[in-house]
Amino acid sequence: MRRWKEELQPELKRRGLQVVTVSTDSVEELQNGRGAHGLDATMLADFDLAVTDAFGLRNQLINSAPPGDEQEALPVPTTLLVDRDGTVMWMDQAENYQRRSGPSVVRTALRDHLG
Repeated sequence: MRRWKEELQPELKRRGLQVVTVSTDSVEELQNGRGAHGLDATMLADFDLAVTDAFGLRNQLINSAPPGDEQEALPVPTTLLVDRDGTVMWMDQAENYQRRSGPSVVRTALRDHLG
């Protein structure tokens, strides 16, 4: 599979959209893994799950314990497309807690929902 950047970044840039990720990883962990997907994304560190809970994204099926407990809390893998004004234009939540939506799902949303 080609990387996100190769597949989607030109289209997202043309439309003035960006991808925002939310993770329970620390700022340092996010910085260290930034190039893993080849995506120019805004990456939010949300260790205390404040953003995750504000948007109702805490995974209730698995790994939903508070941070610091034996079982790590996790957000539901969610992909957001956000415009220049910070408005969420599209959101997708993955059913598999280990996988975020792939480029083909985002490409379809761009075509079908954002014209």
